[in-house]
Amino acid sequence: MEEKKYPDVNSSRKFLKYSGMAMQMLGTILVFTYGGYKLDEWQQNETPLWTLVLSLLSIGASLYLLIRGFTKQS
Repeated sequence: MEEKKYPDVNSSRKFLKYSGMAMQMLGTILVFTYGGYKLDEWQQNETPLWTLVLSLLSIGASLYLLIRGFTKQS
C-alpha cells in the first residue's frame, strides 16, 4: 500500500514562529515611530527628534527580542 506524504509539521511551526517574530518587529517599529512622529507634531519640533529617538529605540528593542527568541529553548 502506498504511504501518504504529509507536510513536515515541525517546519510549519518554525515558519509560523519566525513569521510571528517578524510581524512583532514590524509592529513595534511602526508604533514607536508613529508615536515619535505624533510627539514631534504636538511639540512643533523643527527637527524630528522624538521620531529619531523612538524609532532607534524600537529597532534596538526589536533586535533584542529577536535575539532572545532565537536563543530561547522551546
